[in-house]
Amino acid sequence: MYEKIFDQDIEKKMGNFFVQDLARYGKIETFKKGELINPNHPDNIYIIVKGEVNQVMYSKKGDEIIFYRMTEGSIFGEIDFFDQNRTFVVIKAVTDGILSVVNREIVENKIKENPEIYHYFLSSIIRKYRIVTVELANFQFNDSLGKLADFFIRLYCTESINSKNNISIVLTHEEIANRIGLNRITVTNGIKVFKYKGFIEIKDRKIIIKDIEGLKTLTNIPI
Repeated sequence: MYEKIFDQDIEKKMGNFFVQDLARYGKIETFKKGELINPNHPDNIYIIVKGEVNQVMYSKKGDEIIFYRMTEGSIFGEIDFFDQNRTFVVIKAVTDGILSVVNREIVENKIKENPEIYHYFLSSIIRKYRIVTVELANFQFNDSLGKLADFFIRLYCTESINSKNNISIVLTHEEIANRIGLNRITVTNGIKVFKYKGFIEIKDRKIIIKDIEGLKTLTNIPI
């Protein structure tokens, strides 16, 4: 399932259009690691030209839930844009980076000029919907090992063809725990199990997937 959601050919075409074409018409802005980006209206499309961000939500008590990470070539704000309503999710910068902020008039004119590009926006929205759907199934159907396995499988499927097996993002056990709703000790113990079974290897703080099919046997959702 994740292979289809993160289809590399579609990712490349979308990324090329957003960064190489549409981004040229936007206002360039920079962001710093840890910065919160909270658009105050739904009239822009935000293109990640460089860097990495997470789309997150905070509870009234300040608890954080991360929906997905986005890297160069991805966009955010498209759901608000087409719904014309601002939601309560925000963007948190994982690294320093650069955005191109494209306003509604420009986006709508580009769609009128070439209606086919509407599919890129639709694909981005559908992908996020499917990620959230699978994540709900993950929390409902998987135990702690299954949740951790699902997390690694998802990261594996987001990597480019040339860097497969080597998950480029570097995460501490605490960060992984926060991402999937487990505690740090549970994550640490789960990683030990995966290493013992030969499913993964840790090298230079990076996770190397040795047996993706082995990880899939630990999940209770059809991925």
